[in-house]
Amino acid sequence: MPQKLILIINMTETIQDACTPVGAQKWHWYNVQRDLVEQGGLEDKDVMIDPLSVREASCGGKYKGMPFMITWVKDMFLLVSSQEYIPELIDAFAKVVEYKPFARYREPTTGLVTVEWDKKDPEGEYQTLEQERKLELTRLLE
Repeated sequence: MPQKLILIINMTETIQDACTPVGAQKWHWYNVQRDLVEQGGLEDKDVMIDPLSVREASCGGKYKGMPFMITWVKDMFLLVSSQEYIPELIDAFAKVVEYKPFARYREPTTGLVTVEWDKKDPEGEYQTLEQERKLELTRLLE
């Protein structure tokens, strides 16, 4: 009987060693961009991560000319903020991090639309968002 080879493809964030501190790992800006294209299905010409925007756990970019900012901690949470809700970008990030966002809201102070993922306690975080009186708060997970 012939044997079958089963190939399992792991489609999660491309994490590599950080420069400092020694042993730390991070999702480098160029990997964020590549992951959104290769795993998330976006067109390379449509997405650009700005290397000058990179901070410890965040970076900014543009999708089809619309600026966005992400804040992320692996296996914990992801926030994507922009002037408008961008469904294609949100779907691409959901494919890359391999879990769905739980909420969408508008920041009262900036007017930015933020979509939020929380792997540990989305229900508790949703309650926090309600207490913070986020505008247009919408639950995305049932």
